[in-house]
Amino acid sequence: MLKRLFCLLLSFLLLSLALAACGSVDPNPEDGSQSPASSQESGQSEPEGSTDPAPATEPATEPAAEPGELIPPEKPAYEKEYAAPEDGSFTICGVPLSEYTQVLYWNGNSDYAKLDFRKVRDGLTDLTTSATGLELTLKVVRNERMFEKKEYEHEILFGTGFVRDGIPETNLKKNYYGVTEDGTVYFSSPSYMLYPYLWQLFLEEFCGVPVGSGERSGGCEIGPCYRELQTLDTAVLEAQGYSKVFDDEFDGEELNLDVWETVSNGPRREGYNAPSQVSVEDGKLILRGQYLTEGEFGEGWYGVMLGLKQRYCRGYFEASIKCSENMGRGYGDFWSAFWIEGPSPYVGEDSQGGIGPGGAELDILELFGDGVTNCIWVSGVEGVEGLSAEVCEIHKIGDNYSEEFHTYAMLWDENYYRIYLDGMLITCTNHAYGTSRVEEQVLITMETANGYVIPTDTVREMQVEYLRIWQR
Repeated sequence: MLKRLFCLLLSFLLLSLALAACGSVDPNPEDGSQSPASSQESGQSEPEGSTDPAPATEPATEPAAEPGELIPPEKPAYEKEYAAPEDGSFTICGVPLSEYTQVLYWNGNSDYAKLDFRKVRDGLTDLTTSATGLELTLKVVRNERMFEKKEYEHEILFGTGFVRDGIPETNLKKNYYGVTEDGTVYFSSPSYMLYPYLWQLFLEEFCGVPVGSGERSGGCEIGPCYRELQTLDTAVLEAQGYSKVFDDEFDGEELNLDVWETVSNGPRREGYNAPSQVSVEDGKLILRGQYLTEGEFGEGWYGVMLGLKQRYCRGYFEASIKCSENMGRGYGDFWSAFWIEGPSPYVGEDSQGGIGPGGAELDILELFGDGVTNCIWVSGVEGVEGLSAEVCEIHKIGDNYSEEFHTYAMLWDENYYRIYLDGMLITCTNHAYGTSRVEEQVLITMETANGYVIPTDTVREMQVEYLRIWQR
């Protein structure tokens, strides 16, 4: 009896310590769920537009298991039906994997100059070696005439546009891959930077070893198949344990200053930031960029930086935005941006590759007229002086970003930053040393430029239908 009582007391003590380590929890929340910890002081009034009394940061946890992203969603992502052969060999439709050549189509013109080619190239080759022990030849092609001309007997193709028997017609609204009846392997995505991630999914499923685990596959036999990454929607978020903690639909007649603040008012590049450039009209947030002869800080170009007062660490961040028109990168024009910034950006070694107290700059959207760009900025990376960036520029999907509303989003968890355009994954990265662990500020901005060349009667306008934040 005494032994049983001692065990019960010990279990209660361990449970109490575990709860304390995870932060305070409201024992009787009205909705039956736990409230996330907040960076706001207790007693501060609840911001209007928030659906949670204290939205802020997720508690630090061990890295979560990679959620399945393959459709159909009602089936497991990896069914593990691909048992390794007894001889430990790797074959695709009966052909040894060692006889395959990886072919990467890479457009080398200036539109893609910011893409990190080495990261893609090394990602493909290093993942292959770590999972299989094989070193496949990787060929880079830059001529679209090669799309319809088979150059190698056994091919693993990365690129949109390749034409082979059995490969689906190119669809720039999807991320997909597969194996044809004759053994050709193909990967298609509008984002070059996503190819290592798709290759990783392929190796994990068919070779049966999670990449980065330190293990090596015992072989695999791969047959014809097709896989497609599902788009991200509310149902997928809820299935992964996320719930909405903030929602501003901009339904009022003016901006809710209990929730929002203008940031960096005053001189900015060759212009100024000012609160006068923000309004709420017809259910939309409006940010304007223009030349004012009698502006708040004198004559000149005026834009605005708008940020949430509440800081967040991790979660899902989504906004519906119609971007301003823009002449293109380097033309001295305003540009629309949706991004998240750390508390002490790039001061000395504070960023420490993104995981230090300075965090990282997470650019979910920047539109320069020549493509949608997202980027992760950090400092303190070993061997790199100053800032280090991983940039992804999306082209070919369309040029109507200043004519129509699109959704721009980021899922930021313990493992990756995943950036989405209209629910489609376009970037998956943990650039440098991992994802930021600190609370950061969410920003929507009409950025001022250097070297303006647009006429002084030009008015640029960025519109936002909503901003929503989800957390686990």
